[in-house]
Amino acid sequence: MSLNHQQTAQPASRFVFSDRWLAESVRLGLLSPAPGCLPITPQQHTQAEQLARQHASDPEQRVLRWAQTLAHSSGQLQGMHIWRQRSAWMLMLMLVLAFSAGVSVALGILGDGASPVNVVWALGALLGVNLLMLMFWLATLVMTPGELSPGNVWLWLSRHFGGRDAVLLARSFATLSSRAGISRWWMAAVTHLLWSSLALGALVGLLLALSLRSFVFVWETTILPDSLFNTLVQGIGWLPAQLGFAIPDADAVGAAGAAGNDVSAQTSAQRVLWAGWLCGALLVYGVLPRLLLLLWSVWQLRVGLSAYRLDIHLAEWSDLTARLSPSAQSAGVIDAEHPIDGQPDQRGQRNLSAQGTPLVVAFELSDQIVWPATQLSDFDQESVASRQQRINTLARLDQSPPRALLLVCDAAQTPDRGSLSWLADASGRALHVAVLLAGQGTESRRQLWRQQLQTLGILSAAVFDDESGAQRWLEAHA
Repeated sequence: MSLNHQQTAQPASRFVFSDRWLAESVRLGLLSPAPGCLPITPQQHTQAEQLARQHASDPEQRVLRWAQTLAHSSGQLQGMHIWRQRSAWMLMLMLVLAFSAGVSVALGILGDGASPVNVVWALGALLGVNLLMLMFWLATLVMTPGELSPGNVWLWLSRHFGGRDAVLLARSFATLSSRAGISRWWMAAVTHLLWSSLALGALVGLLLALSLRSFVFVWETTILPDSLFNTLVQGIGWLPAQLGFAIPDADAVGAAGAAGNDVSAQTSAQRVLWAGWLCGALLVYGVLPRLLLLLWSVWQLRVGLSAYRLDIHLAEWSDLTARLSPSAQSAGVIDAEHPIDGQPDQRGQRNLSAQGTPLVVAFELSDQIVWPATQLSDFDQESVASRQQRINTLARLDQSPPRALLLVCDAAQTPDRGSLSWLADASGRALHVAVLLAGQGTESRRQLWRQQLQTLGILSAAVFDDESGAQRWLEAHA
């Protein structure tokens, strides 16, 4: 099962799921670098951001271009290639084992031909487990995909034997699959592929045994009448008969019932009928359902893969999207009474190595705002109201750069150049930044804040009007 990956030189409009998978892997790799990965220098970060701004038109394409550049620098692109190769080989090995198991099962069920074959037991052994697991799979379509499916076994093997970046790639693949709603379908595709291989192996083993040995087919009972077995044989054989397989008639069924005592009672023609009946039933009820479900799962998978796009409005992407926005490089910070003048500004950068505890900084709040905030009491809080406090807070951010920084601003005030400049300095010392607009500011004043914060690389998705939203953001980035 291949998820085609386009190379770095591809047109931006042709990004596919594996490019988004690579972006998620790069993002996770920056947070928790895998052992053996090449370190990414600040110069490489800067180059990747510049290339993304220059060669991509919309926010998601800029993120994907950025990820491809860094993946090439860190070796993750090569790591993905190795992971995909080894995963394909492991899947092929599983298919070979399943096929071999099917052949062995069929040969073991028919035996060496010295004893008659009970057709009811033989058919039950060939189809029973397959049909039982198929019904179980159909019953769990409305449930969360199970951990013990063959698909998860394949992913576990890929995670443990897929190379240096295997754990990171498997984790990012599972995360994006869940968000895209395709986890069920790729696991279903692997599951049905393996069961199809097993069923095909059983069919090949059955044909091989029937070609090389002569078997007598019987049914045995103590209390059931012949008519019941005749009805059973006709019912099971009806659907295979539509594909050209013959059905044993009443005479053949009767002869099979009597053959337990006299094997000579069954003619060669009747044995051929029973052999065709077994093969037809295995093909129609064992192989074809799995193949049809495999095609359906692959179709559902392809639809999901082609439709998925990164949700760049999520908190985990918002800071990066802001840095890659052309406005993060070209827009300036203004005085309150002047409009945006387009002066170049290098704000919007983040400290990618920041891993300190989350911090809440209340910036120049008026007396009308109750502080500290009760809903944010689980996090470290600081207040900035004077020049010396500005200096002290920046020093603390330098000493222990926080993973998440929440800046609390007074929505009733007007963002001026000095305030925005300090906020830019503070946000550049953290990995993730959000703003809480506290107080009773008007909607127009809040909109002005959002416009000016965007020039600092803080998108509207990371600007909150209530403490509950800010609290959830901090918990998500803690």
